[in-house]
Amino acid sequence: MKSTCLRYRWFTENCHEFILPSGEHLLVDPMLPREGSRMYEGFRSGYTVDDIHRCDYVFVSHIHGDHIDQLKEVQEKFNPFILVNQNNVIPLAQALDLSVRKIIPMVDYQPYDLGSFVFTPYPGTHVGTIGEQTLTKSYEMFRSMTGETGATPMNVAQAFGSCFNTNFTLEVPGGLRVAFIQGEYTELTRQNFMGSNPNLLIRQLSRIDLFPEIYDQLLDCVKETQTGLMAFMCHHHKQKDPQKTAADMNRDLAADNVPVTVFVPEAGRWISVGSYIEFSE
Repeated sequence: MKSTCLRYRWFTENCHEFILPSGEHLLVDPMLPREGSRMYEGFRSGYTVDDIHRCDYVFVSHIHGDHIDQLKEVQEKFNPFILVNQNNVIPLAQALDLSVRKIIPMVDYQPYDLGSFVFTPYPGTHVGTIGEQTLTKSYEMFRSMTGETGATPMNVAQAFGSCFNTNFTLEVPGGLRVAFIQGEYTELTRQNFMGSNPNLLIRQLSRIDLFPEIYDQLLDCVKETQTGLMAFMCHHHKQKDPQKTAADMNRDLAADNVPVTVFVPEAGRWISVGSYIEFSE
């Protein structure tokens, strides 16, 4: 019997896993580094690709290293379809030496009916401080992160990752909808998601400890998408105290009579999303 719920868990950074009512699995931004790897100290979650038991689709929001680190390992283990912005297909495939036969180049605003779910990508903005510079300057900026000089495949991927970022809505049978917003909450994003009434809003935080104005943007985002159940706040880029931020937001939402609860997930804990939200033990 097929489930009428969507199951969901978060690992670290922007890495999430969905189990669709069909039983298919969708993995977002695979970042599951193994002990001893370059990314392990900064991004370990206690999970690796070994903890993923099925993967039919991978969605890549943008092609920075902290979003694609285990993509090749996932492809070799599961051979999933990979959903990625059309502009990022070639730099991604070259940077990781991927097989391209099952990469789906996505066009913004185009709904993709994949049989058991409908996936609609929308343009997003990473952060205001990067993405506007020339490619040459981007290569130099990422040199210290990659250890590579000039237009190497990984530096090219990092540069394109700053320019082409993707948000999405995911709709499954029964009318369940997830809205996924990462990066800045721009006017373009506001137009795309306002009134979408998702059952779950997954909203990434980036350096709210350094840029307090992000708090007001996040609050507006939650209010304006008119989420009827719950919103999600991701502990992204070492935000100092996400639980305090969630408590502050819930206080402000209650004061404005907005029927939304913001929560910070526990890594690896399954959440069932249906007519209500239930946390698994």
